Amino acid sequence: MPETKKASCLFCSFQCGFGLEVDRGVPVRIDLDPEARQNRGALCVRGHYNLELLQHPKRFVAATVNRRRVPLGSALTKIAGAIADAKAGHGGGSVGIVVGTELSNEDYDAVVEFASKAVGTKNVAVAYDGSDLPLLAGGGAGDASPEDMDGAEAVVIVGDVFWGHPCVAKRIIASRHLALTNRIYTGNPSRTTTDWSADRHVAVRPGGEPLVLAALLTAMNAQGVPRVDLAKAAAACGMGAGEVEAIANDLKGKKKVLVLASTRLGDSTSAYLTGMLAAKLAHACGGKYAPLFRGGNAIGAHARVGSARTVPEVVKDVEGGKIKALLVFGPDVLQLYPGAFHADALDGLSFLAASAVFENDTAKRADVGLPQAAWTEADGSYSASFGIATTVQAAVAPQGDAAPVRRLLAALAEELGAPLAGGEARGEHPAWNVDAAAALARLASAGGDGVSFIEGISPIHRWDGAITGRMAFAQSLKPYCEIWIGEKTAARLGVHEGESATVATDRGETTIIATVTDRMPDGLVAIPSYVPDARSLMVWTPNAATRWFDVAASGASVRAGS
Repeated sequence: MPETKKASCLFCSFQCGFGLEVDRGVPVRIDLDPEARQNRGALCVRGHYNLELLQHPKRFVAATVNRRRVPLGSALTKIAGAIADAKAGHGGGSVGIVVGTELSNEDYDAVVEFASKAVGTKNVAVAYDGSDLPLLAGGGAGDASPEDMDGAEAVVIVGDVFWGHPCVAKRIIASRHLALTNRIYTGNPSRTTTDWSADRHVAVRPGGEPLVLAALLTAMNAQGVPRVDLAKAAAACGMGAGEVEAIANDLKGKKKVLVLASTRLGDSTSAYLTGMLAAKLAHACGGKYAPLFRGGNAIGAHARVGSARTVPEVVKDVEGGKIKALLVFGPDVLQLYPGAFHADALDGLSFLAASAVFENDTAKRADVGLPQAAWTEADGSYSASFGIATTVQAAVAPQGDAAPVRRLLAALAEELGAPLAGGEARGEHPAWNVDAAAALARLASAGGDGVSFIEGISPIHRWDGAITGRMAFAQSLKPYCEIWIGEKTAARLGVHEGESATVATDRGETTIIATVTDRMPDGLVAIPSYVPDARSLMVWTPNAATRWFDVAASGASVRAGS
């Protein structure tokens, strides 16, 4: 008799609850869960991928050594030997560990204990996608609950929250229809699906979102926040000072205000300030703040693993030869950070091991590959946006030899003679050295002629596309990727709707189908970050102040044809 088991989706930090119908151990259907507190039975396209993820014929289900299948125990023994050799020759600090943002809190606890007890290294970093880390560092995990979406008299939305997190959109729009006197204010460079629902869309420059927030706080005369010249900040956002003051007065007059924020690939300082100022705006209005992250358990990773070490720092030590052996649990770092993590640098390591749900590019280059269980194949707890704490049981058994990361680490620790005891980890977070006033002044003066690229977000893809790019529905619905280009820009460059266009930067070029739309302002082009060829056109530059990446397209251009 089929049974329905409760599960959570980790394709974003909203972590929608859903039901998974299982027949004799085999997943057969996605069901909705109206009791899920955050999504109340709603589920976006990506949520439905959870079934295909479990059934996918190309799942990574057997351990490999040099891409040849071996018993899992043999692979773990090889990894343990490589760690022991690195420690003996160069010390525990010569071993680095990188983890993704879809692991469970218990996995992160095991990573921290394993690194300290079994390896003796502090080189542990979380592979956040986009600007999740700066957004978290700036404003924290927020203080809103799901119920704060209901009946909010004013909602301020920074970023394309509705396309990035569609079930948030469903709940906010439903609340809007029940209280037609409420207001929605949005800030985005282009007119996105989020902005369609807004009473006022502020068309900011890419990276200029903090200016809108700072201007509102200045108009409110809020204390303890960086002040800006109201007229200059408003002008940089395409508004007058009077309009900023009107919005600020409207927000101050509301009893229930909710501020939502998400980010695109871009300036890490801007993302940090967005988090900081969005949280302060919510406080100044007597409201609540809820950031939305790309990583399903980015909040849990931040709390448990911390940010004492970051991926840019690990990359530097790999390239500098300080890290000899690297263990990667989950992410495809070559696709996630193209041009930052170089394949040559990985090949130059004495040893590389990688676990993954699919055999991605990083796992293919690894000396040892480990099959990793999907989140619905393991017990665990997770930390979601809106203060939701989720605890789930495995809905189905892992495929083949796949296992949760904590079980892989427990076995490795036994091999190394340092068994794990368990316990909850608490991450350390060094202070960020960001001059907010100087950064806001820089953002206010930014701009220029020519074409600029921003990240194009798709509701059917998860950010870097490492998993969703393999899903049959995504491939059938969007068999080709597309750029979004404004009508004026397209006319000037001779680019036509539905025809090929070549997008190029200093890093190379690729050919993509063009969608010509009035939703893009002149000079701005959205490129699909979920496509490796397009994502690799961006330059990932470490920022010393934020200790994260600034992502930009240097030398951007578009021309008609291939």
